[in-house]
Amino acid sequence: MWLQSALKHLLTQGDCLLIAYFTTNHAQGIYALSSNYGSLIARMLFQPIEESSRNLFAKLLSSSPTTPSRENITSAKTTLQTLLKLYFLLSTFFISLAAPFAPFALSLIASQQWTAARDAGETLSAFCYYIPLLAINGVTEAFVQSVANERELARQSAWMFAFSLGFAAVGWGFLRVLGWGAQGLVAANGVNMLVRILWSAVFVRGYFSRFEKEEMGKEGEGWKEVLPGWVFLSMALGVGALARGIVSEGSGSGVVKMLVSAGGLGVGLLGVWYVIFLPSY
Repeated sequence: MWLQSALKHLLTQGDCLLIAYFTTNHAQGIYALSSNYGSLIARMLFQPIEESSRNLFAKLLSSSPTTPSRENITSAKTTLQTLLKLYFLLSTFFISLAAPFAPFALSLIASQQWTAARDAGETLSAFCYYIPLLAINGVTEAFVQSVANERELARQSAWMFAFSLGFAAVGWGFLRVLGWGAQGLVAANGVNMLVRILWSAVFVRGYFSRFEKEEMGKEGEGWKEVLPGWVFLSMALGVGALARGIVSEGSGSGVVKMLVSAGGLGVGLLGVWYVIFLPSY
């Protein structure tokens, strides 16, 4: 575990190396600003949940020298599904509301030097698409690290190294070839996080299939069980389009108007989910 943690720390510094070699000082500053503000939510909200879930999964599935009981397996599966459901719900709010209103939020918390740079707000907006992937990857990898044996952890580390090489290649393409700057680095991080989520999802499905082969056809461990319903997703898509329209038309509007618009859309979307779609979700 220590070796894997050290490897993860080294690999996560790849974005710093990429942006140092392939971008300007201006882009480096913008990425640092967006990363610091964007990762606040991950450090304050998602990281404690990730650590707690890792401890819970280890207690339920790895504390016994024998095969975990069916009750523990069911409890771990339910917990993982509940966390993923929560994260997918939060993802709809990040994508629908946080992303379009990110430049406005930056104008409230940063100095005029940064708000005058349009790409700073756009990079922070791109980070809102990356945060959900960061959260989902955190809880899925927490499960893997809680139940995997030494050989499986070594295999995961090897795949993480391969994914990081792919991240370097994608980052080079986004930064040097396409010239996307700081937004390209956020996009490359998102691609890297997505493939890590897919690897963890395959592992999770394989792990539960060892104990619930007879139930795989009934319940399944796929993403369909944790995704919001298509009706709610359609509502979120409509709210996102409305939010982007408000931002594009009201760039010169007052702070109060923008805050009321963002809050009203958020409360409305949350109310639709809670009142109408909560029972089915």
